[in-house]
Amino acid sequence: MLRLLVLLAAAATAAAAELAFSRINRGWPNYSTGFDTTHDLSPNGEFATVGTFYTPPYNVKAREFGTIVIWSELPPDTISFPDFTFSACVWSSLDQFIHNPGIGDVLNLNFVQPTAVSRDGTSRGGRATYELRFALTNSALVLTSCQTYVLGVIARTDPARYGELYVPTAPTEGPSDVQAGNIVPFGWQYLIDAGGLTIYSGQAATELIVERLGESPQLQVARSNSMVRLSWEASASCYQLEATEALGGPWLAVTNEPQIVPKLRSVTLPSTNQLQFFRLAR
Repeated sequence: MLRLLVLLAAAATAAAAELAFSRINRGWPNYSTGFDTTHDLSPNGEFATVGTFYTPPYNVKAREFGTIVIWSELPPDTISFPDFTFSACVWSSLDQFIHNPGIGDVLNLNFVQPTAVSRDGTSRGGRATYELRFALTNSALVLTSCQTYVLGVIARTDPARYGELYVPTAPTEGPSDVQAGNIVPFGWQYLIDAGGLTIYSGQAATELIVERLGESPQLQVARSNSMVRLSWEASASCYQLEATEALGGPWLAVTNEPQIVPKLRSVTLPSTNQLQFFRLAR
């Protein structure tokens, strides 16, 4: 019986992991734009960090961060990962990332080696691409619902001897990721604005695995006389109230400004005889 309980507990733990986002297409050969995420260890050395935006829909614990990297050198040279050290970092905001792209203000977890390394393929420019994975389970890092974080990996080395690592952009749509450092004009930039060279939407080839700690906010509906009040958690600021007259039809944003009362956001609408459905959309 004890063995069975242990197995069940292990299965439950494994099932707790979920994919927060993924822009990694394994084996994809079409990476054509990459951004330096290497820090020169020499005094006054150049440095840059690529940061990925993430807004959790509910509280999560970060478990693993992955990224595709392109090595700067061409074959037949072969990269030696022991010549690099790494940090997996989380910043609480874009301002914090810009202020100090070398150390995350929420998390700065150092690695002598990535937790896992696999050869991914070859870029269009003929350079080797790798998938790096970094386990975050020892950090007990909890990311709060609806706060926008910046996540990134820093590679530290002597670039003159060992080359540099670049994070490529992926063929995914969405808000552009960012780069900051002393090699970037004015200190930082959105990847999509990087000299007009980014052919995609500026999202880096990264992936995050998390453990769900909370749930999506629940929509509460209450009727009072000729009015209907719709309420949800005040902390769920990244959710928009939407309505439709028929399931399967288009959902439209409810443009009424929510009123914030203790622990709740609420919208009050006139009650009608017309059938309507409501939802919260992130």
